[in-house]
Amino acid sequence: MASNRQKFLIKNSLISLLKALEGKVTTVELRNEHTVTGTIDYVDGFMCVSMSNVCFKTLSGKMTNFEQFYIQGPNIRFVQIPDEVDMKKAIHWEVNKERIMRQRMQKAISDAVIKKRQKREKEITKKEEKEQKLLKVQEAVDKKDAAN
Repeated sequence: MASNRQKFLIKNSLISLLKALEGKVTTVELRNEHTVTGTIDYVDGFMCVSMSNVCFKTLSGKMTNFEQFYIQGPNIRFVQIPDEVDMKKAIHWEVNKERIMRQRMQKAISDAVIKKRQKREKEITKKEEKEQKLLKVQEAVDKKDAAN
């Protein structure tokens, strides 16, 4: 979980774009001109990146595979953004994610309350209808007894 400082950095910098790449395969170019290609698992507010299923390529072309790889933010030169990522939408989502999720949760709760209230009203209506039927039957029985 990100600290308040990290949340601030994510929302007020392009780290939000990098954060939106979590779960996607991309290439990170390092300051020493090596490249790391793999799935981004986690990005923190200081741009440190945790990756999995990584292919590490040195400047000379030597390639090494790693199951897990961690890159500290200051060592990153470039991050290649995959073509399928809409940068504007990704940034908007990351910056407003908490608010959007809170709104969705409030809507879901509101819908559940309305549904429960409607169900209760239906039950009350059915109960009243049964009571009215019983009263009509009772009145009919009373009239029959009065006629005898």
